[in-house]
This record gives sequence, C-alpha cells and structure tokens, in this order.
Amino acid sequence: MIISRLNTDNFYYYNLHSEEVLTSNFIEDINQGIFCDRLQSITIDRVSKDIKKENSGLKNVALDFKHIENIQPNVNTYFTDLKKDGYNLVLLNVSEELIKSMGFNLIENINNSSKDLIFYDKGTLLPRNKPGYYKFYFFESSSNDFFPFSFNISDEFNKVFKGKLANYKENNHEPHTSSFVYVETYINIKKFISYEKEFCIYSIYKLALKILKEWRLNGPIPFYKEGEINELLPPILVCQSLSSSYIAGILSNLLKLDILILDKIGPINRIYNSLNKNIIENRNYIVVSDLVCLGTEVKIVKNIIEFLGGNYLGNVSLIKTETLKKKDIIKKDATIAVFSIDKTNNRELGYYITTDLMDKE
Repeated sequence: MIISRLNTDNFYYYNLHSEEVLTSNFIEDINQGIFCDRLQSITIDRVSKDIKKENSGLKNVALDFKHIENIQPNVNTYFTDLKKDGYNLVLLNVSEELIKSMGFNLIENINNSSKDLIFYDKGTLLPRNKPGYYKFYFFESSSNDFFPFSFNISDEFNKVFKGKLANYKENNHEPHTSSFVYVETYINIKKFISYEKEFCIYSIYKLALKILKEWRLNGPIPFYKEGEINELLPPILVCQSLSSSYIAGILSNLLKLDILILDKIGPINRIYNSLNKNIIENRNYIVVSDLVCLGTEVKIVKNIIEFLGGNYLGNVSLIKTETLKKKDIIKKDATIAVFSIDKTNNRELGYYITTDLMDKE
C-alpha cells in the first residue's frame, strides 16, 4: 500500500515520512506514531516498487524528506537503482547531513537550491535549523528542471481531494432539521473513506500534523497549553459516529492519545445519563469529525463535555464547510480540517446550503 503518491503532469510525488509512519505503525510493530523520523529500507522499497510499476512513461519523481532526520544503512542503493533505470529524482526538504550520509554530495546540478530546514526537538519542542536543500536533483543535467519553485504541494493535494470528493456527492431531498437549513448535496463520507482508503489514510496523517501544530503535542505524555489546570495531561479524542471513530482510531495510533466514543450522539440532541461516567473532570478533549457542515453535532458534544466538567479544546475533521468568513469565527469554534468546502469550490462541487428566506441563484 502506498498512501502519498500524487500524480502531476510533470512528475510523481511521494511523501516519505507519511510512508514511514505507515510502515512503523501498520506494517511493522514499532508503534512510534507520527513521531518516527528514521527512513527504513522497507519503506523506500515499497516506494521504489510503486514507482517502477507505473506504465505512463513519466520518469520524473519527487521524493519529499520533510520530517526525516535519519536513514537506515543502504537506503541510498534504492535511489541509485532508480537512477540506473532512467528515473530522474529530486529530493525535497532534505538535509545536507542526509545527502552526505548517502554519498550524494558529489552530485552537482545548478538547479539544486539550498535552504535552512526546521526540525523540532522531541524533548523541548524548540525549533532548530539544519542546512539542507529545498530541492536536490539526483542527476547532473541541468536541462530537466521539472520541479519549479512556484509549485505548491498543498494546492495539488487540494485539487486531488476535490476531484475525488466529487465522485461521492449525492442529491439530498430532506431538510437538515437539526440546523433548520436545506443541504441540497450530500457527501457520502462513508463511501469516500471506504473506496479511497489509501488517500484517506494520507489525509488523516496530514490532519495529525495539523493537530500537532495547533496544540503542540509531543508523544504520549506531555501536553502543553498555557493557563490550563491539566497542562501536562494528554488530551482525549472524542468521536460520535462510525466514520469519525475510524478517523479517531488512526489519529489515536499516530498521536498516542486515548479515545472516547459517544455512540449515542446524532443529528438530534440526545443526552444520556451514562455519559457522566465517561467524561473526566478538568481533562482536555478534542472532538473528531468526518465532515462538519454547520457544526450542530460538534456543539452538542462540546456542551456535553463542558457540562460534565471537561475542557473542550476544539474540533478536527477531514472536511469542513466554511459558511462564515474566517474573521467572523472565534478561534476556539473553528474546525481544523484537511479540506474545506468554501465559496471558491462549492459551485464546482454542486454543494449549496440554503434557507427558505431566499432562492438559490
């Protein structure tokens, strides 16, 4: 299984850290979560085989080393073998230290561009710089500069996400009674997760990185948030549906966090007495969703957590709809998501939210 490949017009892109996370946690029993930073030969072997099985004739490959600090011995042989087979490789966000350790520092290409790379110390979370390369071409010819500075991997990921998501929209003829609006198109998120398994795992990996950035998690123990009573306790992930429990399960594995499943929460507010046995007073909670439309279900869970003495940190989701301008959303109420349905793409997706006050244009 390969989760990170993105096919562009000019090259194939692979995120090596995400593939290593897959290896460490789901193929082997290393269980370092998202905190692994050493590229293993078993990982690059999977990537190399995936590259070679493509029959499109495209020979340009971008390999992203972001978050990779160390490599297993003999990993360099996979790159040299690909080069012998005629593939043009560019190594992205790779440190000078790794380039030297693989013996590639003698390769010269005028298109190689150096930059300081930022890594975060696992003990202190303090940033530290390492000299490295934004792009390092693993060949000498300067005529094939196939990875331009202007290229944005996030934009390409969003384009792929939107294209895949369009295949899982369905007409919805029932009013959204819990929020008192009409949602004309329904995204079948269960089908999306089921049929786009590899892509969704990669998306959940990206969501885990966003959670790390937002709340500065660092492994299974420390949790730092100024001003909170329980600043050294890790938060608990909360989910309330089958598909969100799948997302939360993977996030739990990657971030080494516990899960609480509130399986009696739905579109209509139904609070059960048994919930007070599950919420720990003064503990931090992050609500995990699959798709946040208007946030009604999230508000229900937030109210339950706070009513029973817990501390609601925020909401994360694979997909969210942006019905307000960012400046009008209180930070704590904002959903952190991998993909947003907003006014730039909702027409293309055929996704509208309306009321009876006015007709859709």
